[in-house]
Amino acid sequence: MTALVASPGARSRGAWLVAALSPRGLFMAVLFAGLFFLIVLPVLALVLGSFLPVPPRALAIDWSGLTLANYRETLSGGGFLALLRVTLAAAMIGTAGALAIGASLAWLAIRTNVPGRHLLESIAILPMFVPPLVGAFAWDILASPRSGIINIALRSIGIEKAVNIYSLGGIGFVFAIYYAPYVHLFVAAALRNFDPTHEEAARMCGASSWRCFWQITLPLISPALLSSGLLVFVLLIELFAIPAILGEPGNLHFISVRIWEMVGFTPPKVNQASALGVLMLVITVTLVLLQYRVLGKRSFVTVSGKGLRPDVVALGGARWPLAFVGFGYILFVVLLPYAALLFIALRKNLFYATLGALADTRQLSLDQFALAFSDPVVRASFLNSLAVSLGTVAIGSVLYFTIAYVVQRTSLAGRRALDVITILPVAIPGLIIGLGYLWTWISLPFGIYGTLWIIILAYLSQFSPQGVRAISGSLVQIDPELEESSRLCGAGLAYTLRRIVVPLAWPGILSAMILLLILSFRELATALFLYTSTTQVFSLTMFDFWLRGSTNLVAVMALVQTLVLAILVLLARRIRRERTPFIT
Repeated sequence: MTALVASPGARSRGAWLVAALSPRGLFMAVLFAGLFFLIVLPVLALVLGSFLPVPPRALAIDWSGLTLANYRETLSGGGFLALLRVTLAAAMIGTAGALAIGASLAWLAIRTNVPGRHLLESIAILPMFVPPLVGAFAWDILASPRSGIINIALRSIGIEKAVNIYSLGGIGFVFAIYYAPYVHLFVAAALRNFDPTHEEAARMCGASSWRCFWQITLPLISPALLSSGLLVFVLLIELFAIPAILGEPGNLHFISVRIWEMVGFTPPKVNQASALGVLMLVITVTLVLLQYRVLGKRSFVTVSGKGLRPDVVALGGARWPLAFVGFGYILFVVLLPYAALLFIALRKNLFYATLGALADTRQLSLDQFALAFSDPVVRASFLNSLAVSLGTVAIGSVLYFTIAYVVQRTSLAGRRALDVITILPVAIPGLIIGLGYLWTWISLPFGIYGTLWIIILAYLSQFSPQGVRAISGSLVQIDPELEESSRLCGAGLAYTLRRIVVPLAWPGILSAMILLLILSFRELATALFLYTSTTQVFSLTMFDFWLRGSTNLVAVMALVQTLVLAILVLLARRIRRERTPFIT
């Protein structure tokens, strides 16, 4: 009689099947399926569309029609190279400026004795909360060559050479001031955790403060400079709002704006736009991989276990002038643009050529505010933005917490792959996600195209890296022994999450919710291809009014958007203070 023994391969397949059909396996399968539809499928649809002569249909694809014609047309004639040259040049200028500004402000606030340095550190990140679209509108009003307020003031004192915000340098300047806070956050954290023994050893060997800075401090904070610089460079390459407002008047054409034009203007070139989007995606993914490769091969240990803090550099007589420069810069890049927006929002007549005409108080009126608030399109788009923002926060906070908890607090198979998928949108421009969603959901039988749901889903995809990382930062600070003690006392997973994990992780969860509110209410590029006449969001309405030349209404809406964002942030911070647990 022959014994029937299962082979090792059959046993392993059986074990895998049992694991896959277990509650944990099914739970992970649902998570992967959800992220596939949210993140992976739109990108695949975009890539597929770039190889087809007609728009892709998710359920009916003619594989025999695959062609490289879209890429040949996109790359022929030097058009792509011209777009790439302008895009990279402006991004390089903006990144260099952001590094210089952000690192300088971080050094002043963390390592020097300038007066008010703690206040300087807090307000240095204020430009991050100014939507790029609003910033572009403001600097168009301030520094356009002919009618810019700054240029009118310069001509009044005999300086005829205009400041041209429509140039590469002008656009790079606007890039720099609104993305310098990203560099500031990275560099400030590195300087705060800096081990002072390295500098002390150098000084004991006779090194001057200047030499110590260049040979000790700067090399040790270079990871923060490299990572923040590459991040800003990627964000600037994919940015749409500022190039769309300031680039076209100066005959400077960017890749992101060209993609929008190819889809939105007649005759539409949707498949060629997909090809251009894929090329843009290749560039951003390459840069993100380069960031990981550069930083992964280097070791920079700057935090010791001695609990020491870096010495404050005494600036002597320069401390007051440097403080004046630091605070003056913040006022220049935050208050001046909003003053210009308020000025235009109050003007009845936009035709002014002298300082006298600018100072004419008879031209001031609240009529534009009344007109904006009474416009049904403005009111509907405002409510749409609120609905989209709240929907993104409600769904995103649950989804991102679930993903972060699985990745950080469990040993479930596939959790690392889950983490990688959620980080992918870092390298995917919002414009590309929106175009991919257009191809994906327009043909799927779910009926969400043309509704606010498709915009919410696109935002959930676009902002998953920020949401998951914000929550993960709080979860990794919670000692696993707290959860283990709860389970040893007989508590289930749901009770442990509700009574221990969520209360302790609440600061990170609320930070993610605040971030999602800000990002989703101000987002423009991701929704460009997804809205209809009934689902237009607030940023899109502003952009549409600007295209029509309604500058007064745009200024009013920009002020309203900023006010709403400020209220939401202040409200969320108050809730955070009231709800943050105190563990003794």
